[in-house]
Amino acid sequence: MRIPAGGLRAALTGGNTIGAAVREKEPRTDGYRHLDTPALIAYLTDLGANAYLYGIWDSPTDWDDLRREFAPAAAEAGIDVWPYLVPPSETRQDGRASRPYMTDFVAWAQAIAELSVKVPSVTAWAIDDFQFAENAKLFTDSYMTEIVAAQREINPELGFYTCAYYDAATSDEFLDQYGPYIDGIIYPFLDGHRQNTHVSSTATQCLDAILAKTEPRGISLLQLVYAGRFLDAPIPLTEQYVTESVATGLKYAADGRIAGVIAYGLQWDNAPTPSSDRNAMYGDGRLSLVVPAVRVGAGNYGQASTVVRVQADAPRHELSFWHHRAFTCRFPSRGDYAMEVLIDNETVWESDVLDHPWLLWIQGEGLQGPVDVTRWLRGKTTATLTFRLRAYADTEPANLNVGIDHLESLGFSIDNPDFTGPDGWTTTATGTIPPPAVEVFAPDRPAAHPRRRTRAVPLTATA
Repeated sequence: MRIPAGGLRAALTGGNTIGAAVREKEPRTDGYRHLDTPALIAYLTDLGANAYLYGIWDSPTDWDDLRREFAPAAAEAGIDVWPYLVPPSETRQDGRASRPYMTDFVAWAQAIAELSVKVPSVTAWAIDDFQFAENAKLFTDSYMTEIVAAQREINPELGFYTCAYYDAATSDEFLDQYGPYIDGIIYPFLDGHRQNTHVSSTATQCLDAILAKTEPRGISLLQLVYAGRFLDAPIPLTEQYVTESVATGLKYAADGRIAGVIAYGLQWDNAPTPSSDRNAMYGDGRLSLVVPAVRVGAGNYGQASTVVRVQADAPRHELSFWHHRAFTCRFPSRGDYAMEVLIDNETVWESDVLDHPWLLWIQGEGLQGPVDVTRWLRGKTTATLTFRLRAYADTEPANLNVGIDHLESLGFSIDNPDFTGPDGWTTTATGTIPPPAVEVFAPDRPAAHPRRRTRAVPLTATA
Protein backbone atom coordinates (compact mmCIF):
# COMPACT_ATOMS: atom_id res chain seq x y z
CA MET A 1 0.00 0.00 0.00
CA ARG A 2 1.05 3.62 -0.47
CA ILE A 3 2.02 5.86 2.45
CA PRO A 4 2.90 9.46 1.49
CA ALA A 5 6.49 10.58 2.05
CA GLY A 6 6.84 11.77 5.64
CA GLY A 7 3.68 9.91 6.67
CA LEU A 8 -0.04 10.56 6.60
CA ARG A 9 -1.30 13.91 7.82
CA ALA A 10 -4.97 13.06 8.04
CA ALA A 11 -8.28 14.01 9.62
CA LEU A 12 -11.26 11.86 10.63
CA THR A 13 -14.82 12.83 11.46
CA GLY A 14 -15.85 11.51 14.87
CA GLY A 15 -19.17 10.45 16.30
CA ASN A 16 -20.62 13.06 18.66
CA THR A 17 -17.77 15.48 18.04
CA ILE A 18 -18.82 19.05 17.36
CA GLY A 19 -18.62 20.72 13.95
CA ALA A 20 -16.44 17.98 12.45
CA ALA A 21 -18.84 17.02 9.65
CA VAL A 22 -18.92 19.10 6.48
CA ARG A 23 -22.34 18.78 4.88
CA GLU A 24 -24.29 20.84 2.41
CA LYS A 25 -26.63 23.40 3.96
CA GLU A 26 -29.75 22.16 2.20
CA PRO A 27 -30.98 18.62 1.52
CA ARG A 28 -31.01 17.25 -2.00
CA THR A 29 -34.09 15.76 -3.65
CA ASP A 30 -33.61 12.52 -1.69
CA GLY A 31 -34.13 14.42 1.56
CA TYR A 32 -30.54 14.08 2.83
CA ARG A 33 -27.83 16.68 3.40
CA HIS A 34 -24.94 15.21 1.45
CA LEU A 35 -21.24 15.64 2.08
CA ASP A 36 -19.99 19.03 0.90
CA THR A 37 -17.10 17.71 -1.15
CA PRO A 38 -15.71 21.05 -2.42
CA ALA A 39 -15.73 22.55 1.09
CA LEU A 40 -14.07 19.51 2.69
CA ILE A 41 -11.38 19.33 0.01
CA ALA A 42 -10.70 23.05 0.54
CA TYR A 43 -10.43 22.60 4.33
CA LEU A 44 -8.06 19.64 3.98
CA THR A 45 -5.90 21.48 1.47
CA ASP A 46 -5.73 24.54 3.70
CA LEU A 47 -4.83 22.37 6.68
CA GLY A 48 -1.97 20.74 4.79
CA ALA A 49 -3.50 17.26 5.02
CA ASN A 50 -2.45 14.61 2.53
CA ALA A 51 -5.09 12.05 3.55
CA TYR A 52 -8.62 11.78 4.90
CA LEU A 53 -10.21 8.89 6.77
CA TYR A 54 -13.70 8.97 5.34
CA GLY A 55 -16.23 7.88 7.93
CA ILE A 56 -19.15 5.86 6.55
CA TRP A 57 -21.60 6.07 9.43
CA ASP A 58 -23.56 9.30 9.72
CA SER A 59 -25.79 9.11 6.65
CA PRO A 60 -27.06 6.45 4.21
CA THR A 61 -25.62 8.67 1.47
CA ASP A 62 -22.02 8.44 2.72
CA TRP A 63 -20.97 5.55 0.48
CA ASP A 64 -22.42 7.05 -2.69
CA ASP A 65 -20.95 10.46 -1.85
CA LEU A 66 -17.57 8.80 -1.45
CA ARG A 67 -17.48 6.80 -4.64
CA ARG A 68 -19.24 9.32 -6.89
CA GLU A 69 -17.91 12.64 -5.60
CA PHE A 70 -15.34 12.74 -2.81
CA ALA A 71 -12.85 10.06 -3.88
CA PRO A 72 -12.49 11.42 -7.45
CA ALA A 73 -12.15 14.98 -6.13
CA ALA A 74 -9.55 13.86 -3.57
CA ALA A 75 -7.56 12.15 -6.33
CA GLU A 76 -7.42 15.43 -8.25
CA ALA A 77 -6.31 17.28 -5.08
CA GLY A 78 -3.59 14.72 -4.28
CA ILE A 79 -5.32 13.55 -1.09
CA ASP A 80 -5.44 9.85 -0.18
CA VAL A 81 -8.76 8.45 1.07
CA TRP A 82 -9.30 5.67 3.58
CA PRO A 83 -12.94 4.55 4.02
CA TYR A 84 -13.56 4.07 7.75
CA LEU A 85 -16.29 1.65 8.87
CA VAL A 86 -17.92 0.90 12.21
CA PRO A 87 -18.19 -2.59 13.77
CA PRO A 88 -21.30 -4.28 15.23
CA SER A 89 -21.02 -2.32 18.52
CA GLU A 90 -21.64 0.94 16.64
CA THR A 91 -24.22 -0.36 14.17
CA ARG A 92 -27.92 0.43 14.60
CA GLN A 93 -30.52 -0.92 12.21
CA ASP A 94 -32.65 2.20 12.67
CA GLY A 95 -29.84 4.68 13.24
CA ARG A 96 -26.18 5.19 12.49
CA ALA A 97 -24.48 2.39 10.58
CA SER A 98 -22.05 1.80 7.74
CA ARG A 99 -24.46 1.44 4.84
CA PRO A 100 -25.26 -0.20 2.48
CA TYR A 101 -23.40 -3.36 3.54
CA MET A 102 -23.74 -2.86 7.31
CA THR A 103 -21.68 -5.58 9.05
CA ASP A 104 -21.05 -7.68 5.93
CA PHE A 105 -17.34 -6.87 5.86
CA VAL A 106 -16.59 -9.32 3.06
CA ALA A 107 -18.94 -7.28 0.87
CA TRP A 108 -17.27 -4.11 2.10
CA ALA A 109 -13.82 -5.51 1.27
CA GLN A 110 -14.94 -6.29 -2.28
CA ALA A 111 -16.67 -2.92 -2.82
CA ILE A 112 -13.79 -0.84 -1.45
CA ALA A 113 -11.22 -2.85 -3.38
CA GLU A 114 -13.19 -2.30 -6.59
CA LEU A 115 -13.36 1.44 -5.84
CA SER A 116 -9.61 1.54 -5.19
CA VAL A 117 -8.94 0.08 -8.64
CA LYS A 118 -11.11 2.73 -10.29
CA VAL A 119 -10.00 5.67 -8.13
CA PRO A 120 -6.31 5.71 -7.14
CA SER A 121 -6.88 8.05 -4.18
CA VAL A 122 -8.38 5.11 -2.24
CA THR A 123 -5.29 3.42 -0.82
CA ALA A 124 -6.52 1.71 2.37
CA TRP A 125 -9.56 1.16 4.58
CA ALA A 126 -10.20 0.55 8.25
CA ILE A 127 -12.72 -0.93 10.67
CA ASP A 128 -13.14 0.56 14.12
CA ASP A 129 -12.62 -1.31 17.41
CA PHE A 130 -11.95 -4.99 16.73
CA GLN A 131 -10.99 -5.44 20.36
CA PHE A 132 -14.30 -5.09 22.18
CA ALA A 133 -16.00 -8.36 23.11
CA GLU A 134 -19.12 -7.89 20.98
CA ASN A 135 -16.99 -7.23 17.92
CA ALA A 136 -14.44 -9.95 18.58
CA LYS A 137 -17.23 -12.52 18.26
CA LEU A 138 -17.56 -11.54 14.60
CA PHE A 139 -13.90 -11.02 13.73
CA THR A 140 -12.77 -14.62 14.08
CA ASP A 141 -9.77 -16.04 12.26
CA SER A 142 -11.96 -17.62 9.60
CA TYR A 143 -13.91 -14.38 9.00
CA MET A 144 -10.75 -12.29 8.86
CA THR A 145 -9.38 -14.74 6.29
CA GLU A 146 -12.50 -14.20 4.14
CA ILE A 147 -12.22 -10.41 4.38
CA VAL A 148 -8.57 -10.31 3.41
CA ALA A 149 -9.02 -12.84 0.59
CA ALA A 150 -11.90 -10.80 -0.86
CA GLN A 151 -9.93 -7.56 -1.06
CA ARG A 152 -6.64 -9.11 -2.20
CA GLU A 153 -8.31 -10.91 -5.08
CA ILE A 154 -9.30 -7.52 -6.48
CA ASN A 155 -6.46 -5.25 -5.27
CA PRO A 156 -3.60 -6.86 -3.33
CA GLU A 157 -2.06 -3.40 -2.74
CA LEU A 158 -5.04 -2.08 -0.76
CA GLY A 159 -4.18 -1.49 2.91
CA PHE A 160 -6.30 -2.75 5.81
CA TYR A 161 -6.23 -1.26 9.35
CA THR A 162 -8.11 -1.42 12.63
CA CYS A 163 -8.32 0.82 15.69
CA ALA A 164 -6.49 -0.45 18.79
CA TYR A 165 -6.39 1.36 22.13
CA TYR A 166 -3.30 1.17 24.32
CA ASP A 167 -4.15 -2.10 26.05
CA ALA A 168 -4.75 -3.86 22.73
CA ALA A 169 -1.91 -2.11 20.92
CA THR A 170 0.57 -3.45 23.50
CA SER A 171 -1.07 -6.86 23.82
CA ASP A 172 0.81 -9.84 22.37
CA GLU A 173 -2.47 -11.76 22.24
CA PHE A 174 -4.28 -9.08 20.21
CA LEU A 175 -1.39 -8.46 17.83
CA ASP A 176 -0.75 -12.17 17.32
CA GLN A 177 -4.44 -12.76 16.60
CA TYR A 178 -4.98 -9.93 14.10
CA GLY A 179 -1.47 -9.21 12.90
CA PRO A 180 -1.58 -11.81 10.12
CA TYR A 181 -4.64 -10.12 8.57
CA ILE A 182 -4.06 -6.38 8.93
CA ASP A 183 -1.45 -4.02 7.60
CA GLY A 184 -1.49 -1.85 10.69
CA ILE A 185 -3.29 -0.34 13.65
CA ILE A 186 -4.66 3.11 14.41
CA TYR A 187 -3.75 3.98 18.00
CA PRO A 188 -5.88 6.65 19.74
CA PHE A 189 -3.44 8.42 22.08
CA LEU A 190 -4.96 8.78 25.55
CA ASP A 191 -1.94 9.00 27.85
CA GLY A 192 -1.44 5.24 27.92
CA HIS A 193 -3.44 3.49 30.65
CA ARG A 194 -4.55 6.82 32.17
CA GLN A 195 -7.12 7.61 29.44
CA ASN A 196 -7.28 11.39 29.29
CA THR A 197 -6.89 14.22 26.80
CA HIS A 198 -4.95 16.70 28.92
CA VAL A 199 -1.55 14.99 29.34
CA SER A 200 0.49 15.11 26.13
CA SER A 201 3.96 14.49 27.56
CA THR A 202 3.65 10.70 27.45
CA ALA A 203 3.08 10.45 23.68
CA THR A 204 6.69 9.42 23.07
CA GLN A 205 6.56 6.80 25.81
CA CYS A 206 3.30 5.36 24.48
CA LEU A 207 4.44 5.21 20.86
CA ASP A 208 7.72 3.56 21.87
CA ALA A 209 5.90 0.93 23.92
CA ILE A 210 3.60 0.08 21.01
CA LEU A 211 6.41 0.07 18.43
CA ALA A 212 8.28 -2.43 20.56
CA LYS A 213 5.37 -4.79 19.89
CA THR A 214 4.38 -3.87 16.34
CA GLU A 215 7.76 -3.48 14.62
CA PRO A 216 8.90 -7.12 15.15
CA ARG A 217 5.57 -8.24 13.69
CA GLY A 218 5.74 -5.95 10.67
CA ILE A 219 2.58 -4.11 11.71
CA SER A 220 2.32 -0.45 10.69
CA LEU A 221 1.30 2.15 13.29
CA LEU A 222 -0.78 5.32 12.94
CA GLN A 223 -1.27 7.74 15.83
CA LEU A 224 -4.76 9.22 16.30
CA VAL A 225 -4.95 12.45 18.30
CA TYR A 226 -8.23 13.78 19.67
CA ALA A 227 -8.58 17.23 18.12
CA GLY A 228 -12.28 17.50 19.02
CA ARG A 229 -13.95 16.33 22.18
CA PHE A 230 -13.55 12.79 23.52
CA LEU A 231 -16.75 11.73 25.27
CA ASP A 232 -14.99 9.91 28.12
CA ALA A 233 -12.34 12.57 28.78
CA PRO A 234 -12.59 14.01 32.30
CA ILE A 235 -11.06 17.35 31.19
CA PRO A 236 -11.60 19.04 27.79
CA LEU A 237 -8.53 19.11 25.57
CA THR A 238 -6.60 22.31 24.86
CA GLU A 239 -4.71 23.72 21.91
CA GLN A 240 -1.42 22.86 23.61
CA TYR A 241 -2.48 19.24 24.11
CA VAL A 242 -3.35 18.86 20.43
CA THR A 243 -0.26 20.72 19.25
CA GLU A 244 2.18 18.72 21.37
CA SER A 245 0.57 15.34 20.69
CA VAL A 246 0.45 15.93 16.93
CA ALA A 247 4.03 17.26 16.90
CA THR A 248 5.29 14.08 18.54
CA GLY A 249 3.48 11.93 15.98
CA LEU A 250 4.73 13.99 13.05
CA LYS A 251 8.30 13.61 14.29
CA TYR A 252 7.90 9.84 14.42
CA ALA A 253 6.31 9.87 10.97
CA ALA A 254 9.12 11.99 9.51
CA ASP A 255 11.61 9.49 10.91
CA GLY A 256 9.67 6.63 9.33
CA ARG A 257 8.81 5.01 12.67
CA ILE A 258 5.05 5.39 12.26
CA ALA A 259 2.83 5.74 9.19
CA GLY A 260 1.37 9.11 10.15
CA VAL A 261 -0.99 11.13 12.34
CA ILE A 262 -4.79 11.47 12.30
CA ALA A 263 -6.64 14.44 13.81
CA TYR A 264 -9.91 13.00 15.13
CA GLY A 265 -13.01 15.16 15.25
CA LEU A 266 -11.28 18.30 14.00
CA GLN A 267 -13.82 21.13 14.21
CA TRP A 268 -14.38 23.04 10.96
CA ASP A 269 -17.40 25.23 11.65
CA ASN A 270 -15.80 27.79 14.02
CA ALA A 271 -18.71 27.53 16.46
CA PRO A 272 -18.01 28.72 20.02
CA THR A 273 -17.10 26.40 22.86
CA PRO A 274 -20.10 24.48 24.27
CA SER A 275 -21.29 26.03 27.52
CA SER A 276 -21.01 22.63 29.22
CA ASP A 277 -17.21 23.01 29.06
CA ARG A 278 -17.35 25.91 31.57
CA ASN A 279 -16.84 24.06 34.84
CA ALA A 280 -15.61 26.83 37.14
CA MET A 281 -17.58 28.07 40.14
CA TYR A 282 -16.85 31.69 39.23
CA GLY A 283 -15.09 33.02 36.16
CA ASP A 284 -13.42 30.66 33.73
CA GLY A 285 -10.89 28.61 35.70
CA ARG A 286 -10.84 25.88 38.31
CA LEU A 287 -8.58 23.05 39.49
CA SER A 288 -9.70 19.58 38.42
CA LEU A 289 -8.54 16.40 40.15
CA VAL A 290 -9.69 13.49 38.02
CA VAL A 291 -9.81 9.74 37.70
CA PRO A 292 -10.77 8.48 34.22
CA ALA A 293 -12.77 5.30 33.73
CA VAL A 294 -9.86 3.06 34.73
CA ARG A 295 -9.07 0.70 37.59
CA VAL A 296 -6.98 2.32 40.31
CA GLY A 297 -4.88 0.68 42.98
CA ALA A 298 -5.24 1.56 46.65
CA GLY A 299 -3.01 4.43 47.73
CA ASN A 300 -2.64 6.05 44.32
CA TYR A 301 -3.44 9.74 44.07
CA GLY A 302 -3.38 12.95 42.07
CA GLN A 303 -2.56 16.23 43.77
CA ALA A 304 -1.87 19.90 43.12
CA SER A 305 0.30 22.06 45.40
CA THR A 306 1.28 25.68 45.88
CA VAL A 307 3.50 27.56 48.33
CA VAL A 308 1.62 30.04 50.53
CA ARG A 309 2.97 33.04 52.48
CA VAL A 310 2.08 32.96 56.18
CA GLN A 311 1.67 35.69 58.80
CA ALA A 312 3.39 33.82 61.60
CA ASP A 313 1.75 35.80 64.43
CA ALA A 314 -1.76 36.08 62.97
CA PRO A 315 -4.44 35.41 65.63
CA ARG A 316 -6.18 32.90 63.34
CA HIS A 317 -5.37 31.04 60.14
CA GLU A 318 -8.38 29.95 58.11
CA LEU A 319 -8.81 28.31 54.70
CA SER A 320 -12.01 28.55 52.67
CA PHE A 321 -12.30 26.48 49.52
CA TRP A 322 -15.19 25.28 47.39
CA HIS A 323 -15.37 21.76 45.96
CA HIS A 324 -17.57 20.03 43.41
CA ARG A 325 -17.69 16.41 42.38
CA ALA A 326 -19.16 14.71 39.31
CA PHE A 327 -19.33 11.04 38.35
CA THR A 328 -19.96 9.37 35.01
CA CYS A 329 -19.71 5.70 34.01
CA ARG A 330 -20.60 4.62 37.57
CA PHE A 331 -20.64 5.96 41.11
CA PRO A 332 -17.68 4.93 43.22
CA SER A 333 -18.38 3.03 46.42
CA ARG A 334 -18.01 4.61 49.82
CA GLY A 335 -14.42 4.16 50.89
CA ASP A 336 -13.06 4.16 47.32
CA TYR A 337 -11.91 7.78 47.04
CA ALA A 338 -11.34 10.64 49.42
CA MET A 339 -10.50 14.31 48.98
CA GLU A 340 -7.73 15.61 51.19
CA VAL A 341 -6.27 19.00 52.03
CA LEU A 342 -2.71 18.95 53.32
CA ILE A 343 -0.34 21.55 54.74
CA ASP A 344 3.32 20.58 54.63
CA ASN A 345 2.20 17.01 53.95
CA GLU A 346 -0.02 16.79 57.03
CA THR A 347 -3.72 16.17 56.47
CA VAL A 348 -5.84 19.07 57.73
CA TRP A 349 -9.16 18.03 56.14
CA GLU A 350 -10.53 14.99 54.36
CA SER A 351 -13.82 13.77 53.03
CA ASP A 352 -15.09 10.71 51.21
CA VAL A 353 -16.21 11.82 47.75
CA LEU A 354 -19.69 10.56 48.63
CA ASP A 355 -19.97 12.61 51.84
CA HIS A 356 -21.47 15.67 50.13
CA PRO A 357 -24.05 16.18 47.37
CA TRP A 358 -22.69 15.77 43.88
CA LEU A 359 -22.98 18.37 41.10
CA LEU A 360 -23.12 21.15 43.73
CA TRP A 361 -20.38 23.52 44.89
CA ILE A 362 -19.84 22.96 48.65
CA GLN A 363 -17.70 25.10 50.94
CA GLY A 364 -14.96 23.33 52.86
CA GLU A 365 -16.42 21.49 55.84
CA GLY A 366 -19.81 21.10 54.25
CA LEU A 367 -22.31 22.86 56.51
CA GLN A 368 -19.50 24.19 58.72
CA GLY A 369 -17.76 26.16 55.93
CA PRO A 370 -14.10 27.27 56.19
CA VAL A 371 -11.41 25.16 57.88
CA ASP A 372 -9.36 26.35 60.85
CA VAL A 373 -5.70 25.60 59.98
CA THR A 374 -4.10 27.67 62.75
CA ARG A 375 -2.23 24.83 64.41
CA TRP A 376 -0.57 23.86 61.12
CA LEU A 377 0.55 27.40 60.20
CA ARG A 378 1.26 29.19 63.50
CA GLY A 379 4.89 30.29 63.63
CA LYS A 380 5.63 29.59 59.95
CA THR A 381 6.42 32.10 57.19
CA THR A 382 5.75 29.76 54.27
CA ALA A 383 4.01 26.41 53.81
CA THR A 384 2.93 24.07 51.04
CA LEU A 385 -0.82 23.77 50.50
CA THR A 386 -1.98 20.63 48.69
CA PHE A 387 -5.32 19.39 47.35
CA ARG A 388 -5.29 15.64 46.83
CA LEU A 389 -7.66 12.99 45.44
CA ARG A 390 -6.64 9.58 46.77
CA ALA A 391 -7.86 6.01 46.20
CA TYR A 392 -8.34 4.29 49.53
CA ALA A 393 -9.13 0.93 47.97
CA ASP A 394 -8.64 -0.98 44.73
CA THR A 395 -11.39 0.50 42.59
CA GLU A 396 -13.43 -0.28 39.51
CA PRO A 397 -13.72 2.34 36.70
CA ALA A 398 -15.80 5.32 37.81
CA ASN A 399 -14.73 8.47 35.88
CA LEU A 400 -14.55 10.91 38.78
CA ASN A 401 -13.94 14.66 38.50
CA VAL A 402 -13.44 16.81 41.60
CA GLY A 403 -13.31 20.57 41.11
CA ILE A 404 -11.65 23.07 43.47
CA ASP A 405 -12.23 26.83 43.15
CA HIS A 406 -12.55 30.20 44.88
CA LEU A 407 -9.92 29.86 47.62
CA GLU A 408 -9.95 32.45 50.43
CA SER A 409 -7.63 32.71 53.40
CA LEU A 410 -7.10 34.45 56.75
CA GLY A 411 -3.59 34.80 58.14
CA PHE A 412 -1.87 33.68 54.96
CA SER A 413 -1.82 34.51 51.25
CA ILE A 414 -2.47 32.22 48.27
CA ASP A 415 -1.29 33.19 44.81
CA ASN A 416 -3.76 32.45 42.02
CA PRO A 417 -6.62 31.40 44.35
CA ASP A 418 -9.19 31.44 41.52
CA PHE A 419 -7.17 29.32 39.07
CA THR A 420 -7.16 31.88 36.29
CA GLY A 421 -4.25 29.92 34.83
CA PRO A 422 -1.63 27.41 35.90
CA ASP A 423 0.77 29.82 37.55
CA GLY A 424 1.94 28.80 41.00
CA TRP A 425 0.48 25.29 40.98
CA THR A 426 2.37 22.04 40.36
CA THR A 427 1.03 18.51 40.19
CA THR A 428 1.98 14.98 41.09
CA ALA A 429 0.20 11.72 40.25
CA THR A 430 0.79 8.03 40.81
CA GLY A 431 -0.47 4.82 39.22
CA THR A 432 -3.23 5.15 36.66
CA ILE A 433 -4.46 8.48 38.05
CA PRO A 434 -3.39 11.33 35.72
CA PRO A 435 -2.03 14.64 37.01
CA PRO A 436 -4.67 17.23 37.85
CA ALA A 437 -5.03 20.26 35.60
CA VAL A 438 -6.27 23.82 35.66
CA GLU A 439 -9.30 24.00 33.37
CA VAL A 440 -9.80 27.40 31.79
CA PHE A 441 -12.88 27.88 29.65
CA ALA A 442 -12.15 29.41 26.24
CA PRO A 443 -15.42 30.86 24.92
CA ASP A 444 -13.91 31.59 21.49
CA ARG A 445 -12.82 28.03 20.76
CA PRO A 446 -12.17 27.35 17.99
CA ALA A 447 -11.01 30.70 16.63
CA ALA A 448 -11.22 31.75 12.98
CA HIS A 449 -9.11 28.86 11.75
CA PRO A 450 -9.12 25.20 12.87
CA ARG A 451 -5.37 25.38 13.48
CA ARG A 452 -5.94 28.17 16.03
CA ARG A 453 -7.83 26.36 18.74
CA THR A 454 -8.44 26.91 22.45
CA ARG A 455 -5.75 28.62 24.47
CA ALA A 456 -3.75 26.25 26.67
CA VAL A 457 -3.25 26.34 30.41
CA PRO A 458 -0.75 23.57 31.23
CA LEU A 459 0.52 22.87 34.71
CA THR A 460 4.09 21.96 35.52
CA ALA A 461 3.41 18.26 36.01
CA THR A 462 5.39 15.32 37.26
CA ALA A 463 4.29 11.72 37.30
